[in-house]
Amino acid sequence: MLAAIERAEDERRLGDIQEPWETGGDVEVRRRAMRAVARVAEPPSDAATEAALMRGLGDEDAQVVGWAAYGLGWSCKGREEARVRALAARGATLAAEDPGAAARPNGRDSIDAPAAIARAVGRCGGPLAEGVLTGLLRSSANDTLAEEAAYGLGSLSGRHPLTDETLGALVDRAMGDPAAAATAAALYPIGRLDRVPEPWVPRVLSAARSVLGGASSVRGFAIRALEKVGAEAAQDLGKASSSNELGASTRAEAARSLSRLGVPGREAAGSALARVLQQHVLDAGGLSGETFNVIVALLDALGPDAPKRADTSLYNLAALPLPAKDPPGLFVRTVALRCEAARLLARAAYDAPILAKCDPDPEGEAGQSARLAALIERPIVLDRRKAFRGLATSPHVRVREAALEAIAQHPELDEAGRALLVQALAAPEPGVVATAAATIVQHPERVQTLAASERRAALDPHAPPPTAHPAMDLPLDVSAALSRALTHAWPADAVETRTALLDAAVAVNLPDTRAAATRACADPNITVREHAARALRALGVSQPVCSAPASGGTRPAIDAGAPLATEGRPVRVVFQIAGKKVAIVFEPELTPLAARRFVGLARSGFYRGIVVHRVVPGYVVQFGDPGGDGYGGSGELLRCETSPVPFGPLDVGVALAGRDTGSSQIFVTLARYPKLDGEYARVGQAEGEWGAIVEGDVIDSVTVEE
Repeated sequence: MLAAIERAEDERRLGDIQEPWETGGDVEVRRRAMRAVARVAEPPSDAATEAALMRGLGDEDAQVVGWAAYGLGWSCKGREEARVRALAARGATLAAEDPGAAARPNGRDSIDAPAAIARAVGRCGGPLAEGVLTGLLRSSANDTLAEEAAYGLGSLSGRHPLTDETLGALVDRAMGDPAAAATAAALYPIGRLDRVPEPWVPRVLSAARSVLGGASSVRGFAIRALEKVGAEAAQDLGKASSSNELGASTRAEAARSLSRLGVPGREAAGSALARVLQQHVLDAGGLSGETFNVIVALLDALGPDAPKRADTSLYNLAALPLPAKDPPGLFVRTVALRCEAARLLARAAYDAPILAKCDPDPEGEAGQSARLAALIERPIVLDRRKAFRGLATSPHVRVREAALEAIAQHPELDEAGRALLVQALAAPEPGVVATAAATIVQHPERVQTLAASERRAALDPHAPPPTAHPAMDLPLDVSAALSRALTHAWPADAVETRTALLDAAVAVNLPDTRAAATRACADPNITVREHAARALRALGVSQPVCSAPASGGTRPAIDAGAPLATEGRPVRVVFQIAGKKVAIVFEPELTPLAARRFVGLARSGFYRGIVVHRVVPGYVVQFGDPGGDGYGGSGELLRCETSPVPFGPLDVGVALAGRDTGSSQIFVTLARYPKLDGEYARVGQAEGEWGAIVEGDVIDSVTVEE
């Protein structure tokens, strides 16, 4: 029976999940059945799904209730107020039935029902949801419930401003015990606002400073709240980024926040960088530790126009002596700092001597990336255009992609930009093609030409004056390149590429678009079908229905049913990355398919030699793309196995580009990020110094501990 439920979940076939499984006496069967319903439910849910989720919400088992609440929140669209009322009522009865229900359940794979209800209310949103959560935040003496109410309000504040009543409740809670998780969590919704309203700035500053000075494990929420205060918080964030009393992830996050505060942020980053370099010797030990990513974040925060006060620090970094190739990763780190510092000192002079010598390899990625970044800071004309064309055809995929993205902001490239986009559409790398397509979506005029009728009118003195939106033609070379890319047999997991091409076809009115959108409308993948439905609406189809194929969607996952080495128990995978030994413990209870997939790939040697392509200091480390740019995978799609469980420091999740788009990429979180909860599948727990891993590090070896 459990195998049948797992298969129904994998194939996304709600009709195969029988009602007796949801209501029978076997609690484990009920839990698995409700988990499947919650994961398969699509917004807006149909009547059968609605009925199943509501049955689960009324179940006597808290785990079943938690899964049902998660499903109700996920598929809330169109029924928001009714769902909020049902969820709030069940939360109240749950507390009445078991006053201890608010205590966190034992085990990482257990579902916290009150937390799931609070987060589902926040996901549904609306004034009623805000009132329910604000009331819970104010009235609850239970620290756990108040914390979850704050996270629920965070889901709301990410979509619309909060009322003064809610802001007052949050600030009041944030002024409590600075060591309590609920105190810091109350700042989380504030950190998701566009900006703290002016009347609330003094109190938010006071609360954030208090939390930052405490011992809470989630002080990063105070950093995010300070950022939304604005320039007044620049000095606080600068001090935090250079404070040895804070962890490296918090310091890196403070540095990233400075990058969004304009001139005051750049000035504070310059001062902070000087302090960090005084505190740390950048020898083999200093470059291989977590402080490296703090420095990277501070360099980024200096912006394209670095303040003069940072010059001494930048010259010191640009002059770092080049080490030998060993120990692993030291050379890459040194060159990365040299080139980033040189770029800032060059101040848009792409051919500056200091920039030319930062990377000893003339074709090295660090040097090319730095030159491109300097190049695109000014209009790309004359000699700069020639240099740009050279970098736009770099052997390094990410340099080429950065050049393609820059075309959107540089209309002066004109024909040269169009030619590069046409060339990119024919590239074999899915990331290059996706980047070109995304640039076309953003600025279709970069590949279009003025229609012949408009050109004739421009020469006719009797013609009406030109309009703000003249008619445009699509040149034959662009049309041909886009059509070929659109019909290319991309791997199933190249979803970003496939959808970007479809969106680009709509943007430029490609003649083949309707046929392509109709094909995509029947695609097994839900994310592709969503893009197809939008494309068909843009083409004039009033209510397109893009449903999964009658077969139930994609075939079952290739690894469904394949056991882990120790079925039902975690499996530890050890990675050797740039001389560091780190590990991931894959936990199959909540994510059986994903755990099997990743452990199987590790056993096969798939991850050996792969580059860590994404590191956001203080936030996440991501890898698993053989192409090294984040657009590729193993070739096989992986169904989402999301759950209402939290993402804390060193949790591991499945990287996604939409629903059911997982493949082989995984990420390791470096701090608590509630915005990831329920949106991504948590597949395990990481061990070791992941915060010291640097973008560009290579996985040297992988060992599965049987």
